[in-house]
Amino acid sequence: MPQIAIACQGGALHAAFTAGALKKILERQPDGQYDIIGLSGTSAGALCAVSVWYGLLTGGPAEAIKTLDGVWTDFAAVTPTERAFNAWLVSSLRMQGYWMSADVRFSPYAPFFPVMLAQLRLAGAREEFVDYTALLEKHIDFEAVSQPGSQPRLLIGAVNVLSGEFKAFDSAVPLPSKPEWSEISADAVRASGAIPALGSRAVAIDGEIYWDGVYSQNPPIRNFLADPETAAAKPDEIWIIQLNPTTRLSEPKTVADIQDRDNELAANLSMEQEKKFIADVNDWVEKGYLPPDKYKTVTVRTLKMSPEVSEPLDYASKLDRSQGFIAELMAHGGQQAELFLKDRG
Repeated sequence: MPQIAIACQGGALHAAFTAGALKKILERQPDGQYDIIGLSGTSAGALCAVSVWYGLLTGGPAEAIKTLDGVWTDFAAVTPTERAFNAWLVSSLRMQGYWMSADVRFSPYAPFFPVMLAQLRLAGAREEFVDYTALLEKHIDFEAVSQPGSQPRLLIGAVNVLSGEFKAFDSAVPLPSKPEWSEISADAVRASGAIPALGSRAVAIDGEIYWDGVYSQNPPIRNFLADPETAAAKPDEIWIIQLNPTTRLSEPKTVADIQDRDNELAANLSMEQEKKFIADVNDWVEKGYLPPDKYKTVTVRTLKMSPEVSEPLDYASKLDRSQGFIAELMAHGGQQAELFLKDRG
């Protein structure tokens, strides 16, 4: 069977598409057409990747699908308070984008921010809705899969705030302060999604602080080639689940459209650099510059939304936790994955 690594790009709530695509891929895995040996993700792509990784380790493809469903069901706005807050947030962002209200920004360290979260709890918001760690730990027992070197391998992208260095938290690497544990934890997943502009504080891990991986590797890809010492340990194919469209049909002119396109280009920049690295390595392999026992040609395939779905999506929709929106994107992810697997052969 071909060895496959799946890389999940970050894109906030648009990653519901990724969850739907992954579910379809997992449904087909028992057919014996491919073996998933690696997963990576950034931001909400990391949420999807860690859910699949945990499920595969603890019960196989069916358990991975169950974990994905559980995580995304709880991630959605469920209670009346959550639905009202979600509607207010998304509509406020849209009004700001179309010059209908002031663009108000605040620091996640502002004293009123914890007060707002406390008020949401009192008003009926679930802990999983307001606390990302609570969501993760409800569905993933990190202690049960803490041993370094478990297969499939998992990489989670983040960036060191102070040094600017890229960081890929790695299930194959022991945590320095706790060698019996790998680098994968709820904090690592939370760090990968820590965007200060959206109210997330930096996450401290082993004396370092981290922000969202969109500033570094979105998602980590090159590690699948660079780290394994033998060609046999590297994947035959890397499947990238891309959320941010590469092209747009028209020039962005409103504040909302400009913000949206700026976000897409920034998110795709690191991904394109990762893909360029793989293309260069493939070229060097074909030309005989690299030893065949350590390197091989790796095929990169991209699974993405259809233009009909991606084009109308705006920046505000990336924060839309409504159940209907999540369900629509998950369904589309499954449809696109079906086409992707058919095209593959």
